[in-house]
Amino acid sequence: MAQYPVYFPDLTFYQKTVACQFACPVRTDARGYVTAIAQGEYERAYLIARETNPFASTCGWVCGAPCEAACRRGEIDAPIAIRALKRFVNDRYGVYLGEEGEARQPPAWPAYVGRSDAFDMGNTVMPTGRHQLNRVRERQAKTGQRVAIVGAGPAGLTCAHDLALLGHDVTIFEAAAAAGGMLRLGVPEYRLPRELIDLEIEAILSLGPTLKLNQALGRDFSLADLRQEFDAVFIGIGTFRSRNLNVAGEELDGVLRAVDFLINVNLGGYNLDLGQKIVVIGGGNVAMDVARTAARLGQAPQSGGDLEMALDVARTAVRLGATQEVHCLVVEDQDEMMADPIEIMEAKEEGILIHNHVIPKRIVGNGRASGIETLDVARTFDENGRFNPQFIPGTEKIWDCDSVIVAIGQTGDLEWVKPEDGLEVSPRGTLVVDKKSLATTAPGVYTGGDIAFGPRLIINAVADGQRAAHSIHSYLQNVQPRLVRKGFFTPIPEKEYADVGPVRNYLRWQRQMPEMLPVNRRIGVSTVEIGYDEATAQEQAGRCLICTINPIFDGELCILCNGCVDVCPTDCLKLVPLSAVAGDELVTAVIDRQTADWPAASAMLLDPARCIRCSLCAFRCPTDAITMETFRFTEEVIFDQQ
Repeated sequence: MAQYPVYFPDLTFYQKTVACQFACPVRTDARGYVTAIAQGEYERAYLIARETNPFASTCGWVCGAPCEAACRRGEIDAPIAIRALKRFVNDRYGVYLGEEGEARQPPAWPAYVGRSDAFDMGNTVMPTGRHQLNRVRERQAKTGQRVAIVGAGPAGLTCAHDLALLGHDVTIFEAAAAAGGMLRLGVPEYRLPRELIDLEIEAILSLGPTLKLNQALGRDFSLADLRQEFDAVFIGIGTFRSRNLNVAGEELDGVLRAVDFLINVNLGGYNLDLGQKIVVIGGGNVAMDVARTAARLGQAPQSGGDLEMALDVARTAVRLGATQEVHCLVVEDQDEMMADPIEIMEAKEEGILIHNHVIPKRIVGNGRASGIETLDVARTFDENGRFNPQFIPGTEKIWDCDSVIVAIGQTGDLEWVKPEDGLEVSPRGTLVVDKKSLATTAPGVYTGGDIAFGPRLIINAVADGQRAAHSIHSYLQNVQPRLVRKGFFTPIPEKEYADVGPVRNYLRWQRQMPEMLPVNRRIGVSTVEIGYDEATAQEQAGRCLICTINPIFDGELCILCNGCVDVCPTDCLKLVPLSAVAGDELVTAVIDRQTADWPAASAMLLDPARCIRCSLCAFRCPTDAITMETFRFTEEVIFDQQ
């Protein structure tokens, strides 16, 4: 009876072994730039990080980092600090504010075209430029076709970036007085410097797109107007409308919406009078941003618009103990909260009081909110994992407060949609979209970002912008986009086996969080995360397992000496008779063929999850049946003539 279920590795298998890159929506080679940082090659690391992402510097500060969630090092102790390492290298070579406050801009994007090809790939495998998914590496000839982008957030700006490189004339319409979308209006400045957003946007606009501010869809123009003037339209307006609690008292003064509050603060509305005791309802990242912002600016004194004076006074007030009291009321248990654990930890360190398993019943007050009545919650989700809070009768409690900020989710504002537009709207308040092409139900109209899928990560919005640009180009040029996936193996010379794999003592190095500003100095817009110094960055990058390196086996050369098994330090290799293995149709066919000719045939099994790429097996093999080879994969969008 078979003891070992096995399979033959294919392209998808090897892609998934580079888990960080495969998990990234735009396929950024995180392993590549992390390894380059470990080797002190910072400019090369920067070029890798930026190759697939026009918002690489921004993502270094605030990305939700799906690459870290997928990192194989996390199965050992803790993932590589990929996001913080991206910030480290982008602060050195990307858009950045120097120590004296001067803005430093890297060369315009086209200057990078082809430069990565000049680097010696060596053993770390530098992607060679034009193969990356969703990345147009050379500016195409002008097509004479015009595209309107509605919304200057990460989805809209990325779409404009790629369409401009594809040769189209692009005009961006933004309802606010400044571009950036939720990067500027929703993310607090202590998490993301505004100068960095400006510089990233300037790099995109340098490619040719025209930006028109204070131009709102439904107020200054209609979709019909755009369709008459432009050849195609992309809608990336985000979700700026906060969801309602639907409880009594929600209309009282002093009850604010999370998005409205953050927009007010981020656009300079520092004279909000929140009072001494503030209650935030919600347990997501936006709720944490709201709570931490309210604690900083909730009672900033009136100062005639002089923010620096206001913050100086606020800092003095904090030192004297005159801080706001901010409570977060959360229906979920702490381990069920939608907020990132690091955001929860930072909020608690700054004095935010988080109360779990409570749900608002009503807001009380006489003209102005003065308290919230809640019920305790026995459980938040039912047996099927659906959100279905179970209340505990008789547990009513009043939480006194001076103001309430509701942060329980966002939805889109689609009041501008008219029947003649041909746009279908989902029950969730988003535009109905083809998930592959990002086409709406109206011909020539595409969408992406939060207005299409609901609130997601910034990097998802970037990926949407890239995918929509390809679809729009296909629609305008009557070409068919085709994703071509390829994998490449590069043998590593035997003399270099001793240097293959992670650096010495890598397992002894624990994940170290970037240095943070002391809590008593976190006032106003002061940046909280200071970031890594060079020595720490190199050490943290050295924790990488370098998952692109693989042992490759040639069964024709194997003499069944078992030396590789004996020397393996993690017991990831096992030599077994073919009768002990089983698998899919392909595996079964190979077993049948081999055992027909040689009943005593054996199989060498590899557990890739346990392999640490130490190369001892290849070094020990007397017949060179095992070689160490570096894998890289390409995903290139090709446009075929129809």
